[in-house]
Amino acid sequence: MPEQTNPLVDLKDIILPTSYETALPAIGWWILGVLVILSLSLLLFAAWRFWYLDKPRREALLKLKQQPATLAELNVLMKRLALSYYPRQQVASLNGQAWLAFLDSTSRKNQAAFSELQDAWQQALYSATPSDSAQQCIQLGEQWIKQLRPPLSMASLFGFGRHQQNTKQHLNGKNKGGSDV
Repeated sequence: MPEQTNPLVDLKDIILPTSYETALPAIGWWILGVLVILSLSLLLFAAWRFWYLDKPRREALLKLKQQPATLAELNVLMKRLALSYYPRQQVASLNGQAWLAFLDSTSRKNQAAFSELQDAWQQALYSATPSDSAQQCIQLGEQWIKQLRPPLSMASLFGFGRHQQNTKQHLNGKNKGGSDV
């Protein structure tokens, strides 16, 4: 039988490096890191801004949960919510059919639901006693509030939309009378 030798005898010792490399990563990695940090910061700011812009809708929903509203109170709440999301010139003077058409145009689900209920809406709005049509109008109004989202643009999302509108109004001389009404 041949003589067996230990295979571990031929192994050599580990050679350690004499010095460690201390060079910084390449410039491309620094640029990529900065771009990732900026992108995440921008994304977090946009998410916070959207949450901030959605605050009037959340408050309206909270008010509806705390106390059931009549159609007149709901109509006022919807008008306030529309004024917080859309320009005053577009929304403030709307009433009757024009108001219901605006609600239809901003609704995501049924584009003609408010116009179809125009007669019932007007009767229930000024009626002293609640009816079944009033309850249907209230449900439609609550549904509109739940699905409404702030209109998003780069200006509104990054916070310089309203300030620019006000500046443009003053620069165009809209307020020539001297009063700030």
